[in-house]
Amino acid sequence: MLWRFAFVMVLGMATMLPATAQVSVQKIDYQGWTGAYRLANRLVELIYVPQIGRVMRYGYVGDVNLIWENPEQLGKTTSFAPPPTDWSNYGGDKLWPAPQKVWGWPPDPVMDSGTQKVTITADKKLRIEGQVSPKHHLSFVRTITLEAQGTGVTFDNTLVNHDKKPGQWAVWQVTQVNAPDRLRMPLYTKGSFKKGYYVFQGSAPVKEKMQILTDEIQLTRDSVKSAKIGGDSPLGWLSADKGAIRFEVSTKRIAGKTYPDDGCSLEIYTNPDPLPYVELELLSPLTTIKPGQTLSMTTRWSLKKIR
Repeated sequence: MLWRFAFVMVLGMATMLPATAQVSVQKIDYQGWTGAYRLANRLVELIYVPQIGRVMRYGYVGDVNLIWENPEQLGKTTSFAPPPTDWSNYGGDKLWPAPQKVWGWPPDPVMDSGTQKVTITADKKLRIEGQVSPKHHLSFVRTITLEAQGTGVTFDNTLVNHDKKPGQWAVWQVTQVNAPDRLRMPLYTKGSFKKGYYVFQGSAPVKEKMQILTDEIQLTRDSVKSAKIGGDSPLGWLSADKGAIRFEVSTKRIAGKTYPDDGCSLEIYTNPDPLPYVELELLSPLTTIKPGQTLSMTTRWSLKKIR
């Protein structure tokens, strides 16, 4: 099979790194951040920014970015001296520990947006090591794999317990999507929720913004009011449509396990203006992790043209 290096300019000069026949890895400047990493094949690209611990771009090459980027935070990083007292919402995709009720708000800035170490593996994956949280004594390790053909991306997300005592935690992947036209989640009436979905307290969607179909829920973002719903379907997927593109995220739900938020493994949050994003959220089971042990969750992204 013939192959060649691809050279792409993304808001700055790119440093060329070795590439496989169909997947390339580049170190680039992106949106004001230096030293970002671009994974690409001939169809799609993903950009990871280690300074803030996030995926900040995913989409077809030369097309719209499905990931939301906060225009007020481009190129910025989190200052830890003195420790931040509020959340810097950069956008992007990141990992949090769940349940949120254990740590409250705002998120731990070290885990949320601390600088992370990136290693390019021999088979052109990104291996990412987060810092250990002084507050929770936890850290994340994740591996990002772009498939050689097609649009698929696999995330192997691992939570590590560095504490001297066990803790009950779940892995929580939160993906902020850029102003989608429509959101979809499986309707599942055979699980824990009689209506087939879960409504978070005080976060019910406006009636006109939600449709209940035979086998799925369709939701649109309200520009005035936030909303959040969850689900426990074994199908394990969520999707967002933007123009002619459908962005789907998924993970395997493990039968018989306890999940955060009254049993949710799937969650959708919609944010009002002036920040027009939504969140597609995937969660692992709640698990007691002993000192030195880990908890892992594998997730997958994909794109397809819907018209």
